Amino acid sequence: MIAVRHIPHDMNIPQLPRLCDEESMKVHFEQQMRRERHPGDDRLIRSLQTRHIRYKPGRYAMVLYDIDFHNSSDRTGYPRTWYVRTFKKGKSAAEFQEAQERHWQGGGPHSLILHMADLECIAWGFPSDRKIASLPQLINVHYLRHHVLPVLLEPHRLESWDITMLHTEVIHYVPEHTCTMRVTTSLQQPKTSTSTSFTVFGKIFANPHSQLSFYNWQQLWNSPDRTSGTLVIPEPLHFDQETNTVWQSSLHGTPLSHYPLSDPRMCGWLEKAGTALARLHRTPIHGLPSNPVLDIQTRLHEAIETLVFLRPSAQDSLNDVSSGLADQAACWSSGPIVTLHGDPHRKNLFLENQTVGLIDLDSLSSGPPLYDVGSCLASIWYRVALGEISTALARVLSVKFLHGYQRTVSIEFNEAEVCWSIALFLVIEQAARCATTFKANRLDIIDHLVHMAKALLEERTLLGAPLEQKQPCLLVPPHSF
Repeated sequence: MIAVRHIPHDMNIPQLPRLCDEESMKVHFEQQMRRERHPGDDRLIRSLQTRHIRYKPGRYAMVLYDIDFHNSSDRTGYPRTWYVRTFKKGKSAAEFQEAQERHWQGGGPHSLILHMADLECIAWGFPSDRKIASLPQLINVHYLRHHVLPVLLEPHRLESWDITMLHTEVIHYVPEHTCTMRVTTSLQQPKTSTSTSFTVFGKIFANPHSQLSFYNWQQLWNSPDRTSGTLVIPEPLHFDQETNTVWQSSLHGTPLSHYPLSDPRMCGWLEKAGTALARLHRTPIHGLPSNPVLDIQTRLHEAIETLVFLRPSAQDSLNDVSSGLADQAACWSSGPIVTLHGDPHRKNLFLENQTVGLIDLDSLSSGPPLYDVGSCLASIWYRVALGEISTALARVLSVKFLHGYQRTVSIEFNEAEVCWSIALFLVIEQAARCATTFKANRLDIIDHLVHMAKALLEERTLLGAPLEQKQPCLLVPPHSF
């Protein structure tokens, strides 16, 4: 749900409030499609819902909608995903012309791209996308059946089996960035009528460097921890150069995000998650790129600037936290450089047979371990601000995670450093996202997030009395929940 009352009036994106008004956009889409409509096409919009907003203050906004169409003659539903992107004044017409030319060259129907001139916007209907040109191929059943699946089935000696069923499902789509699809097939051996099923995931990228990501993932798959079974990850199966798609196997289980943090089993699971992340960190991978967001001062400055713009009442607290983070930033550059996951949140921590594995491994990079540790733990503390768990439980869960991590690797960082990293990511990830996604009640918790960050910087401890500078977290006794 979008909090319309909190939409900012950005002088560089004056159309933003209208894009976030679902009733207004429903009318706007209907009017636009009426102008584009072919004879006999009498589709109307039954409903329009905002799924996601990406807002870059002063630069642009992108809004993803779920639109349900119906035909007035036979009431047939036409559910479809659209996204709308803003452009600077006077720029959308040229962008629209260029988008049409690219789309026509790819054989796509012109009706999937709309120019909303009065809003200085362009709308793309899935699978058309401004940056992911080969997205229509990814969802094309003929292409999958004849070009992708034979390559994926061959290592399993299943390429000669008949495909009796092929089902595709888009499970995650971020316009102009990436799209992930699940492909499930039923196979039958022609001679014996033996049947089996085969499920894979394909993730297509706008980023042209995804082949390198696939190569790095292969190195991780061949690492000692993975081959011995102590590190659980999906297998990278194939890189389709034509569509810029990474194909991978599936894990059989459930992400930790499906369970509440208050689940009594969560302490044990997060301890295992810390162990899994530590095993990733200790695995050397050659040729990894440095994490592109490791210029923390720049990222912190951008986050503070955005938060002050959208939440002026928090300016004094934000300035205090920013100063505190800068004063203690030395711990960021100290210590080893490790293999980073980049997004080690609970949605990417997968519970399989009581073991916690890692998924979403296409963004491996190198950097300090506190990058992953702080990001993961900040996502837990964020739930305190939402009122889902207590501060006491967040502390216990954090220590459990760290216990699993530090009993697996020899890396030692003290509690003050961990508190610093949690505070950092509460600001640059959690608070910044609350400010720019416009979800209901998220702006209201920014003050709480900033307060928690400030408290962590001042207390410099997760449990018990503040620690001396050199005392490692490993010495903090794990608490049971």
